[in-house]
Amino acid sequence: MKIQRIVIVGNSVALRNRPHNNLTSKNYGQLIEESLNKDSKNKITLVKNLAFTRATMYDLHKVYPEIINSYGDIYIINIGTSDAPNREMPRWFADYLFSNKRNLVIKVLKGFHYYFIRPNRSFFVKLRGKRPWTSPKVFREEYKKLIYQIQHNTNGKVICLSINLPNDRVEKEVPGSTRNYIKYNQIIKEVCTEKEALLIPIEDLKPDVHYPDGTHFSEEGNKEVANRILQTITNNQLMK
Repeated sequence: MKIQRIVIVGNSVALRNRPHNNLTSKNYGQLIEESLNKDSKNKITLVKNLAFTRATMYDLHKVYPEIINSYGDIYIINIGTSDAPNREMPRWFADYLFSNKRNLVIKVLKGFHYYFIRPNRSFFVKLRGKRPWTSPKVFREEYKKLIYQIQHNTNGKVICLSINLPNDRVEKEVPGSTRNYIKYNQIIKEVCTEKEALLIPIEDLKPDVHYPDGTHFSEEGNKEVANRILQTITNNQLMK
């Protein structure tokens, strides 16, 4: 029996289903695996999801060996929603704040964040000069590096998803982020053209239907993304 592998690289957008329902919630990776294995007798498709929470392009260095050593037939890159938005605090502080450490300092800082910074998030975003965690320059360099590593170390075909644009609530909380998302999507498009990777645009998804929390896909959103990926796989004959 032939085994084909799909590897997903990204952040929590590739993992979550919001709102979550234990009985029905499945991310698009799970939906793709189910669809490709339905009525299949001579082959099996395995989807390995390497996405993790709050991952930025630079964070992917943590899983580079696993990305390459998975030797996928197809790689789906779904990242950018942690890189592009403007932030109310620097990344080093966020990493410390949300680390697994449990001490008095962490507890005090979390209380300060919850009761003071979070309610005034837009103010602190502006105070920091509307700066994202990943600059456009670094985002481009790291995105190109990721595709290069996949293409030169595996036989996998690369499919890139654009970034779903933030809704009004997210834009209000982190002002200026919509403009960043558009800029970073243009970078993804240019890198895909340069590296001959396939691009699936998803900027046309409707926030109220497809990602009501402003970031993560709903059940309908995951179904729509899964359908677009499956159509791309079929149209380009990526799986034999």
